[in-house]
Amino acid sequence: MNIEKLRIIKSDERGFMYDCDKLNFISRKKGTTNADHSHNVPEILYLVKGEAELTIGDETKTVEAPVKIEIPEKTHHKLVALSDIEILEDRKSE
Repeated sequence: MNIEKLRIIKSDERGFMYDCDKLNFISRKKGTTNADHSHNVPEILYLVKGEAELTIGDETKTVEAPVKIEIPEKTHHKLVALSDIEILEDRKSE
């Protein structure tokens, strides 16, 4: 049996992010925002708990767990936590 502590990548007033090898586990508090940004590679998010307002490009939708979210490369996106949320971020394309 092998048990390892997860490494915290980031922790601030919004919540925290753990490194889970090819995934990141992200926890965000209600009312917090993941600012408008983009990546050079496609991004896949799995909202596994809670509800969020998601803007991808010019389109905004309210999404509720459990859902898979695919964001094309170089596409601006923003996420607002409408409740406490938990996300798995797929890092395979990095």
